[in-house]
Formats: sequence, structure tokens, C-alpha cells
Amino acid sequence: MAPEAKQSSTPRPPFNLPLSLLRHGSGLIGFGLLFGFVVPLTPYPRLALTAHIQFAVEGTMVLAAGALLNSKPFQTPRGETSDKRVVDYLGPWQRRVVYWGLAGIWVTLGSEALNAWWGTQWVLKIAHDGAGLTGDGPAGVWAERIVAAAHYPFAALLATVWPVITTILFASN
Repeated sequence: MAPEAKQSSTPRPPFNLPLSLLRHGSGLIGFGLLFGFVVPLTPYPRLALTAHIQFAVEGTMVLAAGALLNSKPFQTPRGETSDKRVVDYLGPWQRRVVYWGLAGIWVTLGSEALNAWWGTQWVLKIAHDGAGLTGDGPAGVWAERIVAAAHYPFAALLATVWPVITTILFASN
């Protein structure tokens, strides 16, 4: 007979989406600030600078989403402030879309940071041209595919996050 798994006496707290997003946003900004010290050490510092800035900008967006979802902007029919936060109006699938759309930014920005060493151009053509790179660039096909795989699915998911949040803001109350 197999030994029984020992159960923790402390119940696991429910998943807190706003707090998780606040943590992700803070982490993105912190990593972006630290990555700023690496920018001049990369073969393509303009691409590194792009990643550095994107970490700060997208981290701020994730922080804003976490703060917004934690807010209580709605009123009851009697004009009192509702006890429900914006996140409480999200369904299970909407919560997943918001979480993975915003947490997936790590994958996208990680590939942008690595691109400071690779110099890819297929997906990040404007950044590539802005860095002064010409022609096909030094990046191998494998690097181009990694950057593409890190951008396309997560960009599509991220594009759904704000419509979901906006729909809740206008539909509720």
C-alpha cells in the first residue's frame, strides 16, 4: 500500500490575478532597468536599447492592468461604491486570457533582449533597420524562428487583453 500524501494544514489561498499582474509588472520594470547596464556590452546596442525600453513600457502596462483590475470603480444602483473589484466581473476564460496575455510578455521581451546579440530582422524589421543593420543580417534562420515563435502567438493573445478589460468596464454597472 502506497503511503498517503501528507496534506498541508494551511489551505492554499485563491489565485489573486491583480496581485500577480502587479508582481509581473514590477519584475518587468526591474529587469528592464538592470538590462540597461548590459546595453552597451551587446553587439547591437540599439536593439538592446529597444528591449530595455520595452521592458519598462510593457511593465508599466502590466502594472496598470493589475491596478485597474483591483479597483472598485462601479457604483450600486443607490449610488454607493460597490464592493466588487473589476476582476470580480471577469469569467474564468477571461481571467486566463488576461493573465497569459500579460504574463506572456516575458517570452516576447526575452527574445527581444536576446536579439541584441542575434540581430534578427524578419519580425523586428523596423528595429533592425533603426539599428543600422543592412541586408539579411548575421542572424541564423534558427534565431529568426525563435523570435517569430516568441512574438506571433503572444502578440495575438496580448491583443485580446485590453478588449476584454474594456468590455468589462463598459458592460458592468
